Amino acid sequence: MTDQGKFARFLITLSAVIVAGCALTVTIKVMNTDTEALYPPRLLDQETVERQAAEVARGPKNVSRDGVECPAAMEAEEGNKFDCRVRVGYNDKTVTVEVIDDQGRLSMNAS
Repeated sequence: MTDQGKFARFLITLSAVIVAGCALTVTIKVMNTDTEALYPPRLLDQETVERQAAEVARGPKNVSRDGVECPAAMEAEEGNKFDCRVRVGYNDKTVTVEVIDDQGRLSMNAS
């Protein structure tokens, strides 16, 4: 009977070690999880950005998106910069866009 008791205690101890190892593995996996997959980045509205770029390059009377090329999927993250190309007549103007804050406020300059 004593051998059965020792064997039972051994199995209980072994089970506890296996459970602890599994818990540690799960904890490490959770800590290394990419949070970006859980919370995708906020993107700027491309149509609005293109209209604003057109207004900066062409003036307030021609805010059509025709002839405006901005990158797709622009993140609303403070400090992000990108260029939009705006056709003005027969020439292209470059509008440099900078995201001022994570709420999507922008600063634009035409060159």
